[in-house]
Parts: sequence; C-alpha cells; structure tokens
Amino acid sequence: MPALVGYSFSVAPALTTLTAVLAVLAGAAPVGITIGIGELVDGLTSAIGQGLGTPAARECYRWVVLIVVLFFLTHITESARTALGRALGRRVTGRLSERVMMAASGPATIGHLEDPAYLGRIERARGNGTIDMPPGEAIFGFSTRASLWVSSIGSAALLTRVTWGLGLIVFAVFVVIHSRLVRNYRIAVIETVSQTTKLRRTSYLRDVPTTPGVAREVRLFGLAAFFRDAYQAEWRVNMMEVWQRRREHRLFVVIVVVVTGVTVASVFYYLGYRAATGGSTVGDLALGGLAVRALLQVLRADEDDLRIGFGSKAAAEAFAFPVVATPVGPDTDPWSAPVATISCEDLRFRYGGASGEVLHGIDLAIPAGQSLAVVGLNGAGKTTLARLIAGLDAPSGGCVRVGATPIEDANRQSWQRQVVAVFQDFGRYELTVRDNIAFGSLANADDEEGLRAVARQAGLLKIIEGLPKGWDTVMSSGFDGGVDASGGEWQRIAIARALFGLRHGARLLIMDEPAASLDARAEAQLYDTFHELTAGATTIAISHRFATVRKAERVVVLDNGQIVEDGTHEDLITADGRYAELFRLQAKRFEETPS
Repeated sequence: MPALVGYSFSVAPALTTLTAVLAVLAGAAPVGITIGIGELVDGLTSAIGQGLGTPAARECYRWVVLIVVLFFLTHITESARTALGRALGRRVTGRLSERVMMAASGPATIGHLEDPAYLGRIERARGNGTIDMPPGEAIFGFSTRASLWVSSIGSAALLTRVTWGLGLIVFAVFVVIHSRLVRNYRIAVIETVSQTTKLRRTSYLRDVPTTPGVAREVRLFGLAAFFRDAYQAEWRVNMMEVWQRRREHRLFVVIVVVVTGVTVASVFYYLGYRAATGGSTVGDLALGGLAVRALLQVLRADEDDLRIGFGSKAAAEAFAFPVVATPVGPDTDPWSAPVATISCEDLRFRYGGASGEVLHGIDLAIPAGQSLAVVGLNGAGKTTLARLIAGLDAPSGGCVRVGATPIEDANRQSWQRQVVAVFQDFGRYELTVRDNIAFGSLANADDEEGLRAVARQAGLLKIIEGLPKGWDTVMSSGFDGGVDASGGEWQRIAIARALFGLRHGARLLIMDEPAASLDARAEAQLYDTFHELTAGATTIAISHRFATVRKAERVVVLDNGQIVEDGTHEDLITADGRYAELFRLQAKRFEETPS
C-alpha cells in the first residue's frame, strides 16, 4: 500500500495532497465534536440555575456554535473526500492500465500474448479475478479508512485523557478484533465467489432435465435419474464446505459480540463510577461515552477492506510490469536500400514450453516482386512461417534475412513497418472506415487521394459513399450513426488497408487465409482479384486450399514443418507428387456428378 500511495503522489500530487488533507479533516472533525459535547455538558452543569446571561451560559453558546460548525465541516469534507478519492482512484487506475498496456505492447514479438501465465498477469493487474477491484479502488478505500483511523485514534486519545491507558487498551482490543474480522470477511467473499463457480455446474445438472433443447434425449435415453443423482452428490459436497464455514463464522461472531460487549460495559461502568465518586466530571463521562462509540467503528469490516486488499494486489501486479516509454521511430532505417530477396536460412521454431518444433530447418528465398503461395494441410506450419517472416516471432534456430540484413530484436519493429498483412482473423476496428483503411500506413492518413484509390481497387468506394457519414462512419452499430459491415465488406476493408500500406512503401504483403470461412470458389475469386491488385509486389499467400493459389508465380508445399515441394503450379502438377495428389483430391469435391 505505501508504494501505491507514493505512486498516486507522483501521478497527481495536488489531487493526492488535497484528498489526504480532506481525509484527515473528515476524521478529525468528529473528534472535535466529541470534545465540544464534553465541554458543553460540563458547561451546562456549571450554568444550571445561573441564568442565560452569565459567563458560563455564554461559554455554552460558543461550544454549541463550534459543534454545529464541526458538524457541517464533517459532512462537507467527507463528501469532498469521497468525490476526490474516486477521481484519484480513476486517475491511478488509468495510469497503471496504461503502464500494463505499454509493457505488453512493447515487445515486437507476440508470443508472450499467447502465454496463459502472462495473460493472467495482465488480468490480475487490471483487477480482474476473484473480485473485480482495479488498483485505484485501493486508493479510494484507503482514503475512507484513513478518515476512520484518524477519528478512532483521536477518540482513543480522548479516552486516555479521561483515564490514562484506558483508550490504548480499548483501541488495542478493537484493532485485534478488526484484523480477524477483515481476514474472515475476505475469506468469506473469496469462498462465496469460488462456491458460485462450483455451484454453476451443480445448477447445470439440476436444469438439464427441464431444458427444452435436451429434454427429448433425457427422456429417450432415460437420463433423469443420472442427472438427479449427480446433482445431489455435487450439491452436498459443495454445501458441506459452506456449512462448515458458516458454523465457524457463527462461533466467531459470538466471541466478538461477547468480547465487545464486555469491553464496552466495563468502560462505561468505570467512567460512571469515576463520575459518581468525583474522580471525573459529567462532561468526562459524556466525552468518554462518545469516544467509545466512535471507537466501535474500528470493528467495521466492509467493502473498503476489500478495496484495499484486492486493489493493492492488483497494483502490485501492475508495478511488476516495467515502465516502457512511448516508442520513437529509429533515426536510421536499415531497410532503406532497394527491395531485396527475403531469405529463410535453416529456420526453426518451437512455441514456448513445447517439446517439438513446428518448423524444421526451412530454407527459402523469395525474390523481390515474386508472388509466392504457401500451401499445406492444417497444422503444417504455414502461419508460423508467415509470422517469422513478418517478424512477429523470433526463431528458435536459423534466421530470416532481408538482403544481407537479418531480422533481429534491434530492427524487428522497423521491419514490421515494411510488412502489411491480411490475416484470417484480420482486425475489425470499431472506428471510422477512414481509420480502418488508413491504419495500413497511419503516417499517411491524410492521403485522401490514396484512400479513395485503394477503396476503389478493393471495390469499396461506392459502399463508403453510401454510408450515413461517408468516410467518417463508425463501423459498428453500437455507436450513434454507426453501421455493421458484412463479412465480405470487412474483407474488402482489410484488403484496402493492406493496399494502402503497399501504396506507401511496404515491401511485403502477406495473405494468411483471410477467406477461410468462404467456400473454395469464393476464396479463389478473392485470391484472383488480389493477385491482380498486387501485381509486381512481393506477396505471400497462405492457404490449405490448393486450387485457390494457382495464379501465384511460385508454390511451396509445407508438410509437418518442412518444405516438401517447390515450383510453379504447372510444374508441381506435372511432377505428380504431394501437391498434385492433394489438388486432385480437393478438386473432386467440386466436380459435378454426371446425370
């Protein structure tokens, strides 16, 4: 928590300082009210029978005014602290979210974003998990608790002033009880959430026999008794844990009530005894009683404790991510020379934690301007090869070169600026259609002529001109004036984005099965159109459908992470090898059956 408080000072020093001051005032003002009431009671005791105009009566008026002022100050400062505490919490959450986002976006490769452990760290840093508490919630909870502790410590000091040591004893007892209450409260919340997850399966077993979609099979196969027995067995096991925890909690509550009751009763008896025997004044009795009542707040265990506990854990996860500065483009571009051959030399790759390699020693040279098709069955390693060539992954062995320059961590991001791609899961950004296309070369987003040219090439221009706000239409109906695009329209947008990147200097275009959801004929038409639009550019088209890439200048066949055939479509058909076999096998599905 101290690290998070220090971070809030660095993020918003003025707002943090003001929130801290308000928290102290909101906690101190009730202590002042307690003092005022004690003095007022003593004053009234002295003023009884002396009349309203006596000095003792006038002193009572002053204490009444002070109590009223402090009462309003308490509510004003508490309201202001709440508002500013929430604003500060949002500021801290935003900054830490930005820190996590930049750290996760920093590496040029994307393998870490496919690591479940790393993704878990991101989720925990955002406060997602058992309880949704982002880091900023800890700041707000701490400001609330700070007010309570200021009030409690002040009240303990007042009680100690009445009788030396009494306030310290009561405060210590209540703090010990509070720590155990908070611990039990957090455990109960965690277990409740966990139990909800466990009981979700139990509820499923209970509901299956009465769910219309499967009720027919339940009856035909005689499964009702199976689901009944399974439901009863799982429900009892899960509820046994709940019942055990409830029994433990009830016992602890009884202990807390007894200890608290005995403590408060003892304090009031002692204060009353001292006042009755002349050891203290009636005002001291009132002051001590109010102080004990204020100290009872220490026993509170509520959502603020969850905010502090779980929000602090989220903050600790966020702090574990390194601070990454906003990336600045390199002063020198290692790819400024004329376009060159892209070479894969003994290229190998295995995913983190995997025992086997996905690629086994790939040797491949792609001359500048060549259209290459990479084909193979699912799992052959096609997408992995494309990611390595694009610099999205670092090879486990071998290297990828552009001319004589290897793609390494030092130049990986600058090489990625030279590559455009249309992936199978291409980006569908809920932004304007202009942004969706201009992302192909964001530095040239003001090239209106270029945007219109690539939209025309992709068959989008008339569609865009017919949108409610034209180029400024948001591609999502979830926004005012936005529209939803069809799958085919999104494909055209992705193609236009890639063409815009090629128009502004990209050296390589990769098509990685962007139309895998289409039938083979529609996919073939897409690739044919794309080959026409990208004639003369270096392109890599990836597909597991052999017939769709026959227009490529060159075809390589991947099988089990290795290149098994390499040549033109005609050459490979003539060779009558693996490519020809699979080509004919796939083609049979679309041959018309003779009548």
